[in-house]
Amino acid sequence: MRVLMEDLVIQGRFILDGEVVTGYIGISGGKINRFSKAPLPGRNIIKLRCHEILLPGMIDVHVHLRDFNQKKKETVESGTKAALHGGITTVFDMPNTNPPVMDREIFKKRAELFKKKSYADYALGFLIAGNCEEAQRVEADFYKSFMGASTGGVYSENFTGDYSCAKRRLSVHAEDSTLIQKFPERPNIVEDMAIKKALHAAKIIKKPLNICHVSTSGGLRSILDMALPWVSFEVTPHHLFLTKEDYRKNRLLKVYPPLRSREDVSFLWKNLGKVPLIASDHAPHTLEDKENGAAGIPGLETELSLLLDAWNRGMIDLVDIVKKTSINPAEIFGIENKGFGIGKDADLIVVDLKEEWKVKPEEFYTKAKWSPWEGRKLKGKVRMTLLRGEVVMEDDEIIGKPKGVRINASQD
Repeated sequence: MRVLMEDLVIQGRFILDGEVVTGYIGISGGKINRFSKAPLPGRNIIKLRCHEILLPGMIDVHVHLRDFNQKKKETVESGTKAALHGGITTVFDMPNTNPPVMDREIFKKRAELFKKKSYADYALGFLIAGNCEEAQRVEADFYKSFMGASTGGVYSENFTGDYSCAKRRLSVHAEDSTLIQKFPERPNIVEDMAIKKALHAAKIIKKPLNICHVSTSGGLRSILDMALPWVSFEVTPHHLFLTKEDYRKNRLLKVYPPLRSREDVSFLWKNLGKVPLIASDHAPHTLEDKENGAAGIPGLETELSLLLDAWNRGMIDLVDIVKKTSINPAEIFGIENKGFGIGKDADLIVVDLKEEWKVKPEEFYTKAKWSPWEGRKLKGKVRMTLLRGEVVMEDDEIIGKPKGVRINASQD
């Protein structure tokens, strides 16, 4: 009888059906081919070590990769290398670039740029702000709108119209423009009222909506109370691990929406089990720009380690981390070939759950050479990243050339 020989076999612990199991994963043609408790024959074999576990690659649904006229802040190349370094195999590119991705020609240039330079797989966004006719001319992987001013400065007073226009799930930055003008420090009410407006529109329009970086107890409570099945939402590591007291000590921590009170953070943690998505909102700036008041925090290379460190401290379940950073993003945004299962892309990461390391931003791949967690020791580190069955990062080194493909590759 002919024995099926896998291209690659990974031996060790992994999470299957919500439980940690020990076994073998067979990979062929860049796809997960089978799971087995018994040994599998393979041309190449990766054996996990004692404290290591295999997790699905992360899908980060909120990433700012700059480039275009902002290459000093970040490029597609540097940002997607940073993603792989942090265990993120698919990034969602936010369209509030310079120039913004708001017309067919700029969208086409963005697609060409990613096709040449991306080391990770990617989803391309399109910014809607009163340009519905133009939005109908492109096939973006997701859409984005701003209810108030943020980095890039493009927002619309007609959220309902923009939301109605989106051809796929719309991710919304929910901060009310009128209240921002009245309260430039952006207290909770700025986000709370915007989320209520977005939910009211969602109740009527009934189209897929994702509310970005929820940071307030009031905003989260409104979402949970309404519980619309076509509305998803995300929280960020910086809103989970930092507070406005940290911002008072370090003005580099300016971000939109701003860091919140200990009470807000506590409420996020208390209800984290109900949160479907965790996303970095990686927003790189130069130190000079930050010192001049730019808003945004880099996070691609610390996101997973912060969560693993929290797991080591008993704050979050490992299965929940996988759901919120990989399984749920694939399901919510309809990425059929991603996730973790037979026939899915073999986007995988080998994580050492017990390795302690010190955050040194100068050693990161992102151009943002600073971090809120600089100098801090974290327990839990990505040792290896595989993209479609091929090792693309090992022991902090990016391997090979750009191999990223668009999640809806047939559109290219």
